Amino acid sequence: MLIFKLMYLIKGYVVIRLKDEKCGKVINLLRKNEIVMWDMEKNENEIKFKISYDDYKKNPDIFNPKKMETVKKTGFALDLKKIKFRKGFIGGILILLVCLYTLTSLLWNVEVIGTNTTNEKNIINYLAENEISVPISKGNSNIKNIETLLYKKFDNFKFIEVYEEGSKLIIFVKEKNIENVEIKSGEPTSLISKKNAIIAKIIAKSGQPVVKEGDVVYEGQTLVMGMIKNKNSDEFVLVPSEGIVYGKTYYNFELKEEKIKDIKVSTNKSKKVYYLKTDEKSIKIIGDREPYKNYNYKESLIEVPFISDLTDVNIVKGVYYEEVFKTIEVDENTAQNKLKVAVYDDLLKMCNENSKILKSSLNFSEDDNNYYLRAQIEVIEDIGEKVKIYPMPEINEETNEE
Repeated sequence: MLIFKLMYLIKGYVVIRLKDEKCGKVINLLRKNEIVMWDMEKNENEIKFKISYDDYKKNPDIFNPKKMETVKKTGFALDLKKIKFRKGFIGGILILLVCLYTLTSLLWNVEVIGTNTTNEKNIINYLAENEISVPISKGNSNIKNIETLLYKKFDNFKFIEVYEEGSKLIIFVKEKNIENVEIKSGEPTSLISKKNAIIAKIIAKSGQPVVKEGDVVYEGQTLVMGMIKNKNSDEFVLVPSEGIVYGKTYYNFELKEEKIKDIKVSTNKSKKVYYLKTDEKSIKIIGDREPYKNYNYKESLIEVPFISDLTDVNIVKGVYYEEVFKTIEVDENTAQNKLKVAVYDDLLKMCNENSKILKSSLNFSEDDNNYYLRAQIEVIEDIGEKVKIYPMPEINEETNEE
């Protein structure tokens, strides 16, 4: 019935109201002429029902306005007939479709991924210089041509990929890793700061210190300049800087440890499996793969005398150790010790071997689920790093005689 109603909703139908006292005879006449009626509603003095628009048009004599009242004519086909006479409306729809097609067939934005803002602007400006700017047709974007242009222009990119995504032209780049410049003995160098710090002590064997004790310095700032004044003249000479600059640095940590956690515990059960391994393949000989739901797997190689020496055939022994999850409750002392160790482990990764802890502030707290450690540690360490400096090229001024 649903499909029937949907069909006539598309083809069109008419709602009829019949007020004649002899309604039964009229209904029988309609059925005799094989006119399908549905959604009949009978009241005291009238009957209302629906018929197809085709039946309504084929039987004009039966559906005489004097006998029957046409309440409503509706349906997609009827509405379409009305619309086709409205030229402005049809023209507007066509224009809208053309605009939508045009808008969706163009790329409206260029997005550069994988580099900084400066390089992004340089890429977009360079494409504009080569008459590649948005909006641009998707078919005319010529992705390979864009990749070739960028490869030729930018030497600092290791990888460039251009592709279309919706209304965007995506340019994905990967920069080359900057190689550390090898500093040879005797070459002019300066010392710069590796970290933000407060200068504690300067031991400069050569070079000119440009900061003093108590100064606040930032990462990349020059500490000892590889330039000194010549005693015999007013000229400056480039020299290799040598020395140590100690600075006070501060590290902040925030760590947490769960009070209740699930850990894997071994059940002391294990099962073995053996494989015959060649160059690229391994064939199971004995045992089952993954016999436990949770396990720790370890392998060892068994060499076959003579065969392993002459060929690449070996036997691999695998052992599955069963493990189960166990819920444990962590007490406060254990949690605090674990958090302390974690803090100092992280600190060791950030500092060098000769660093020394001056002060440390450890604050523990807890809530219903976790233990917390907030720590601030003051360290004194060597913050100097050598960088190579290059002499300025001499500029020869030539005068033209007229």
